[in-house]
Amino acid sequence: MSQPWRSAKGLGSHPRHDLLTSHLQVSGQLKEAFVKIQCHSRELLDAITLVSAVVPSNPTRPVLQSVRMIASKSGLRIEGTDLEVGLSAQVDEVMVEEEGVVVIPCSRLHGILRETQSPEITFSDDGKGHISIKAGRSHFKVPTGPADEFPAIEFKPPSPALTLPREEMLQGLKRVSVAAARDATRFQMHSVLFDCRDDGIRMVSTDGKRMAVSQIAGEESKRKTINNGQYILPLKGVDLLNRILAGEVEDEVELHLDQNEITYSSERVSLSCRLVEGRFPEYERAIPDTIEQAYDARVEDLLSALRQAALMTTKETNSVRFEFTNESLQLSTFASNVGESQIEIAVEKSYGEEDEFVIHFNPGYLIDLLKAVDSDKIRCGFRDRRTAGLFSIPENEMAYRHIVMPLVIQDGKSD
Repeated sequence: MSQPWRSAKGLGSHPRHDLLTSHLQVSGQLKEAFVKIQCHSRELLDAITLVSAVVPSNPTRPVLQSVRMIASKSGLRIEGTDLEVGLSAQVDEVMVEEEGVVVIPCSRLHGILRETQSPEITFSDDGKGHISIKAGRSHFKVPTGPADEFPAIEFKPPSPALTLPREEMLQGLKRVSVAAARDATRFQMHSVLFDCRDDGIRMVSTDGKRMAVSQIAGEESKRKTINNGQYILPLKGVDLLNRILAGEVEDEVELHLDQNEITYSSERVSLSCRLVEGRFPEYERAIPDTIEQAYDARVEDLLSALRQAALMTTKETNSVRFEFTNESLQLSTFASNVGESQIEIAVEKSYGEEDEFVIHFNPGYLIDLLKAVDSDKIRCGFRDRRTAGLFSIPENEMAYRHIVMPLVIQDGKSD
């Protein structure tokens, strides 16, 4: 390269402070200008891959299938939105020869970056509705869109803040994401609830057949300045937040919440997400208040046993029989057109008076929850065979509770 790389670090390039470069604005809008930049292909690919997660495949407005690239003295920023979630990623190592704004189809740009073997890539806007992209000995000419039609994305956070340990936050998001409804039409369950209370922060999700509750205790969340209350985050925003935080290095993260949106900003990335309107299901009523039998099992053993048992199930017979004794758990399945299985593991009876306890579950639900557990042991608690089971971490049962509805099966064994 003819000029040294310009790093955006240390140049006041924090996205929430440098959202719109003043000399690229006209009446509050970003003006179109010729763009000429050169940057590392891999770093730009990482940024485009992250931002592409919010770009809709079938948008109501064609421009939403594009990303906006803003080249300024402080570096290069990539923005995308689906009108509900906005995401901005900063590219640090970039040489900006001509500042400006350009709107490029996301899938085309992502494909070029994914396939190129050149370590460097150059963009040059011709000012006639196309941008020239050069990567090594490859050359592309891609149509651009009107910058003034790309929606404005505001990452300026509201004042109330929630400061949490990053690892605690990641742990909580991982625990609850597995139980959220994946059907987007069930929008109040296609989400995660943040329930801010005096005793800490609870993250809750449910799909109607299972529910996960992860709590960060009060002493870990004492630096919150938001009001107690419930905030419902759409699952898309939760998944993005999880990905973003996994790539951060700070020990603590600061989330800004109000009644309309959640905002997160760092030097690397900014996220703005509109909250879900309405009321989350009354989750506390679904938590069993009485447990008569409880057994502790090794997570690794139970997960392996469930995966083995699930091999002998079908979509129509997706059930595993759990038979607990004081020292063992036998998992069994039967399907006439597939076969049967019996797998036994050791357990420790925590409490309860029954010598044997039998119950049926969908194995997929328990596999999901066990994969989200970061403990060596899981406690399986039950009131009776027709009531939801309560699964928790023995050393801190309030930190993570996963509730799963059983399957009531008349097979001559369980009833």
